[in-house]
Amino acid sequence: MSPNWTPFEASSIDQILAQYPKPLDALLQRQTPALVLRKAYNRDHCAGLMQRFAERGYFDRATVGVESQLSGGPYLDLGTSLGRLGSTPEKFFSHAAATHQLFAHLFEDFDDPVQTIYSALQRLAPDKQVCNAREPDGRRYGPAIFRIYHAQEGHKAHYDSVARRSSAKPDYAVADFDHQFAGVLCLQKAGQEGETYIYDCPADEEVEDVLKRQEFPAYVEEHQVARTLVQLEPGDCYFFCTENIHELPDTVGDTPRVVLAFFCAMSSDRDEIFVWS
Repeated sequence: MSPNWTPFEASSIDQILAQYPKPLDALLQRQTPALVLRKAYNRDHCAGLMQRFAERGYFDRATVGVESQLSGGPYLDLGTSLGRLGSTPEKFFSHAAATHQLFAHLFEDFDDPVQTIYSALQRLAPDKQVCNAREPDGRRYGPAIFRIYHAQEGHKAHYDSVARRSSAKPDYAVADFDHQFAGVLCLQKAGQEGETYIYDCPADEEVEDVLKRQEFPAYVEEHQVARTLVQLEPGDCYFFCTENIHELPDTVGDTPRVVLAFFCAMSSDRDEIFVWS
């Protein structure tokens, strides 16, 4: 862990803007690994939504298929995933439409967590228009996705970029942007572990080959690559550049880790930021 490469934490967007007038550019330039916004969402509403999810069986693999829930391991999705469904556009956009219908009533009596993170992103990029990703014919992507990690579930070191990893789905509009980011809102913290590490290591061709050979830990040690840990409590959210290598160690304990997440992409010469899951 590097003491010099740490997330910038704030209790308001204004504090972030005071430090980084162009926050997304700061992430691209690796001036900071992540922008953490504490208490972005009501913590009591986090607990209320978790109770609703439990009552509806969303934590149970046996109920996968209810509404817009997906499986496929190593975690459960409540929402629509381009990564999982993108090879079949008709299925992807049909599923995304169902997610929009679900989210229209899922948060009743609570603050809308999707709008919370969209609004935060909009304030971080005031010169852009943040909008749900769509195709030229108007078909919409999923707006965001809940990811539910039970014990021994996580993500190995990887990067995310539709523009660079879209060989199986080259025609999606989100592949036309230059840079990709993610926003993550913590709804429920895992019993142990289950926090994200971000490496000061953009995924160039050399690193991509190292990942394919599953030799990234040795590469990190050899090149003394700095990494940082992003620690969240329920209601906290953060933004980071997904073109940097990142990983999520397996969770430990009986309490699932639950986050609401989205990807977003921008180009300097485009007025819109597209958001999807």
